[in-house]
Amino acid sequence: MSTRRIRKSLCGIFHPSHHTASTSPPSRSMGRGSGAPHHQVLHVDRSEDGNFAKGVSMLAVFRGKIVLSAADFKDVWEHYDVDCNGYIEEQEIDKFLKDLFEAQGQIISKSDIAGLRATLLDCYDLNHDGKIEIAEMSRILPVEENFLLKFKLQNRPISNTNFLRIWRHYDKDRSGVLEKSELQRFILDLMKTNKNITIKPKEMDQILEEILSHFDQNNNGLIEQAELRSILKVPENFLEEMNLYDNLSPEQFTKIFSHYDTNGDGFLQGEELLDIVGDLMRRVEVHLSIEQLETLCQNLLSVIDVDSDGRISQTELAGLFFTSSTDPASVSGSARMPHK
Repeated sequence: MSTRRIRKSLCGIFHPSHHTASTSPPSRSMGRGSGAPHHQVLHVDRSEDGNFAKGVSMLAVFRGKIVLSAADFKDVWEHYDVDCNGYIEEQEIDKFLKDLFEAQGQIISKSDIAGLRATLLDCYDLNHDGKIEIAEMSRILPVEENFLLKFKLQNRPISNTNFLRIWRHYDKDRSGVLEKSELQRFILDLMKTNKNITIKPKEMDQILEEILSHFDQNNNGLIEQAELRSILKVPENFLEEMNLYDNLSPEQFTKIFSHYDTNGDGFLQGEELLDIVGDLMRRVEVHLSIEQLETLCQNLLSVIDVDSDGRISQTELAGLFFTSSTDPASVSGSARMPHK
């Protein structure tokens, strides 16, 4: 019954003419044609300072048959992610649910909210961590397609791994450069993550010309990977200034591990492992696609993941480096830092 209540309230705000008792969560996914085709994207009016009217529920302003624009979804996310940690957690979820029902003129008790929160997590918390991530929220709310949005909302610089995903998305023909049509799509998505806009063809040509004048270093009328990194302000490779061919001190090695162990659990896995391996390869001027990087990480796990738990401990990672506390001869050469 809780699932039905949530679904009905969502329908009442975003597509009131299509109320449904379905208990299945909507299959919307940011960056993959999200939202049903009949929805009209509505750019919500704001006051001169860009804010919504005071005293109005954040969700109430979106009442109507709409799909949220990328900028509006960004506003909603930032409104509920109060601590800016990239997740909507217990009290933030409760606030979201309270606003959701109040937007429909319903008052719900604290005990009701607790039950609804459990239902929401059961339906949409795909990795079962008790929190709602950006991608999961995009399955709850109808949002227009914008591949860049999830990366812009992460409150941290774009990693090399995510940059490779972005590059793969916009380099449609796999030519290794962004041509005019691909660059136009990228520019539109980038601008719409910041504000609701409609760009006329002549305006797009002017923006394109300005982008190329600033970032097209070799003046070939195309955007290459290094140039797109500059546009997106992807940080420099953390390993770039380190001499990885001499013994690293324990302090240096710990610094490297801690940098990539972003959740501080003492292991590298998933995105963390992709990030460090990608940076290692770039350090020796080996540039991989996201598919090649994922394959390399799988192969690497089979070599240095000694306990086969699918993650890399600090001791296991030492096999990739020459450290003053690690005997390189005891580690398989295929798992060590490659030589130039």
